Amino acid sequence: MENTIKKVLSAFAVVVLPALVLSLSACGKNESHTEAKSLYEQGLEIVQLMTEMTQYADVYTTSSEMQSVVQNIGAGDYATPKAVYAISVADENVAAMAQLMNLGLDSASEELKSYFMQKVFGSFMVQINARSGTDKLAAASICTVERTFVNENVNENVIYLYTYENAVPAAVTFIVGEDHAISASGVFVMYDEFTCDSADEIKPFFLGIPVEVTEVFPET
Repeated sequence: MENTIKKVLSAFAVVVLPALVLSLSACGKNESHTEAKSLYEQGLEIVQLMTEMTQYADVYTTSSEMQSVVQNIGAGDYATPKAVYAISVADENVAAMAQLMNLGLDSASEELKSYFMQKVFGSFMVQINARSGTDKLAAASICTVERTFVNENVNENVIYLYTYENAVPAAVTFIVGEDHAISASGVFVMYDEFTCDSADEIKPFFLGIPVEVTEVFPET
């Protein structure tokens, strides 16, 4: 288990490089408390943008192999999720992950520690994708979408995992910042051995870090 963790963390260190990302700023900063879209809806919109990006693989890479991987992602049916799961990690467990990554934060300020904890939380899905191989990891990076918006109803960082009958899963990580500003980052989950037919199937993929996984439903 320790060797597996070291390999994944090493792969993650390699891929923490500037990726080709579509950054979108939502125009919702003036939305009222009651008008804010739910995370479920925000995540769906991000997944749709990710799906649209697969049609433009040639803009981001000249590699025919990479273009083929991206096109295969886009061939899936993302119209309606089969199930959506919310994945949360307690602060102490994020801190444990930071220790595994040898970040050496003991002497850091509380503000810097908080910043790094957000970075670690945001890295969970990247670490899973790091097990999929270089081509698939790069393809996932090409299709990554980022968006910022305000939602006063959200107080904790969370990952929404969207699963589909005939498409690869998509994960959207929501990180809460100052004044309820939410930074969202969506990525396709490319690791073939990642199984997500239930909450219990999802939990083991987080490097032994305890996570809480619950199914979520659209608001009616």
